Order: sequence, then C-alpha cells, then structure tokens
Amino acid sequence: MPDHVAGKGAEYPASSPIGQALPDIFAKLDRWRQDFGSPLLIAVSGGGDSMALCRMASLWAKASGASVHAVSIDHGLRPGSADEAAQAIAWARALGLPGEVVRLDDRPAQGGLQAWARQARYQALASVARRVGTKLILIGHTWDDQVETICWRLARQSGLDGLAGIAEIAINPFAPLEAPNLLGRPLLGLKRAELRAWLLREGQAWLEDESNQNLDFARIRTRKLVGEMAAQEVDLERFIRLAATADALRKAQEQATLDLLKRSTLFPSPAGWHLDAATFLAAEPVVAERALGWLIYSLTQADHPPEADKLGRLRAGLLANPTQRRTLGGVVVARKGDALLLMPAPPRRGQIACLRPTAQSLWARLFAVSRQPHEFVTQ
Repeated sequence: MPDHVAGKGAEYPASSPIGQALPDIFAKLDRWRQDFGSPLLIAVSGGGDSMALCRMASLWAKASGASVHAVSIDHGLRPGSADEAAQAIAWARALGLPGEVVRLDDRPAQGGLQAWARQARYQALASVARRVGTKLILIGHTWDDQVETICWRLARQSGLDGLAGIAEIAINPFAPLEAPNLLGRPLLGLKRAELRAWLLREGQAWLEDESNQNLDFARIRTRKLVGEMAAQEVDLERFIRLAATADALRKAQEQATLDLLKRSTLFPSPAGWHLDAATFLAAEPVVAERALGWLIYSLTQADHPPEADKLGRLRAGLLANPTQRRTLGGVVVARKGDALLLMPAPPRRGQIACLRPTAQSLWARLFAVSRQPHEFVTQ
C-alpha cells in the first residue's frame, strides 16, 4: 500500500465512518489511476455528496501527486443555476483542483426533463473527458443512492442486472462510440448523512438542490419512500445484501458470457460483429441472450441493453428461422453461412446514417459494457 494511503486515516478518528473509509477510497483511486491514467475527471454539482467526493479527491491528489480535473454542468433549467455551478467550481479550485463550468444551451423538446438532463449531463462530461484526455469520470453516488435505486428497480420488476444496483465502475452510456469512457463511484459504501457530518466538521459548505423536494419526479418519490421505511426502522441494509447477491450472480453470468464470446471466435468486421453461429446459439439461453445484449449495446448509443424478454425472442427467432434478418435496438442480426453478423441498421427516412465504428472503438465499448476495465484501457 502506498504511504499516502497507509497514513491517510490518521488525520480522522479511526472509529468514524470517514476515518475507516478513506484508506480504502484512496487505494481505490490509486488503482483506478493505474488502470486508467491521469488526470481523472470529477463531476461537481456543489451538492453535499459531490463536495465530499471533491474534498476527498483533493486530499488524495495532494498526497499522491495525481491530477484531478473538476467540471460542473450548468443545465440552465432554473434561475441561479449558473451561480451554483460557478460556486461549485470555486470550491473545487479552493481545494486545489483545476476546474471549469460547462453550460448546456439545448432544451428538451417536451417532457422527460430529468431524463433529458441526465443524458445531456453525461454527454457533456464525455466531451470534457475526451478533451482533457481521461477515461474515468468520478461521480458522487452514495449508499443512499444505491438503496433508492434498488427500491426503484424492485418496484419496476427489474431483472438480475437491475437488482445488482449501481455498479462501482460502469460505462458512460452517452459517450460516443469512438471515445468511450467510464463512470467511477467510490462513495457507494458511505451514507449521505455521514458525508454531510464530515463536511460540517471540515468547515466545507455545500448547496441544496431544490429539485430534490419535487415529488413530480419518480426519483424523489422513491427517496421519500425510503425515508419513510427508515423512520419505521426497516433494515435498509437488506436491500444492499440483495444487491450483493444479485451482483455475485451477475458476475458469474458475465464470466460465462465472456467465455462464450471467446469460444465463438468473436471479431469485428467492417460492418460490425462477426462470430460463429453454431457455437453461439448452442449456448445456455441466458448466457447467449446476455451476449446478444452486450453486442447490440456496443453498436448503439442507447443507455442500456435491450430488455431480457426481447433478447429471448431474438435468440428464439434466430434458432427457429436462421435465414431471416432481425432488428433489435437499432442493430440488424443476420446469419450468413456459418457466421452470425451484427451491424448497425440502415437509417430510417430523414435520419442521419450512423458512423461506422472502428475495430478499436468496438472492442473498447464492448469491454466497457462487459465491465472489463483493464481491457477497455489497453485496447
């Protein structure tokens, strides 16, 4: 363990949640720096979670000599948003981190405000990441976000991947195919209240987002429900344990899926993906369907793979009628001799044709989709 990691917890009481967590967080940041290079990018909204992450990243950068670049996204959706973004970056700079504000000038055509804001935010972060030369964006999601996410997905009857919760390392779903990047969440083991207590002790101010009180948003209604369960002394750790079990099962499936793709001699062709059809379609259905989801996801700009039931119908159709071309999620899946081909579908009338991804970008996005960060970096 590097010296700056081993000694870091001494500045804070070992019995405190932050004192216990800091050495592990610093070690994680060291590992990610080794895997993904420097600088790292950190998204800073000015809220309590992001300011706690910003402060920790600053401590780590000073101790390790690493470079961390802060960025605050001004969505421009309410009065004062520009001032809040500027304040967030002023705090980051006061902590020794270079930073910038990116203002979003587009607006959603109609409805779906939070979905639009999320997509626009992650697209902007991807653009900054590409410009500063980083593959990893640090995000301040916490234990509370994890519980809220699992509750939300339970209510929506999500499958295994959904119940596994927020991944510590995940692909940025809105990064371009030619320049994929990842999202890193080092604070998933810490609670929102613990982080705010630490900020108060450190004398670090933060901003409160008024939209976090708006019950028009499903995310806020879920947060309210979780708060009510906590008030009734429901053991919220059960949701975390459920996610851990689902995550272990998911990882086993992911390994089996990687093994299947290797056995199927997967390789990129000028059109998309090429693999051995007989080997692939003879595999366990749940494994083949996960592989199809990965391959389709890697060829598109969707923010998640197709739903499990659609992948099941796709696989069944390929077995029942091998000569028929099928389209799912903007990707054509077709048999050609002994091969199975996956390629972006032609644009519909009035649409702009998709850029054909390079072999390098295809491998990079596939490795990121399959949660293989080392290969993501080295390819």
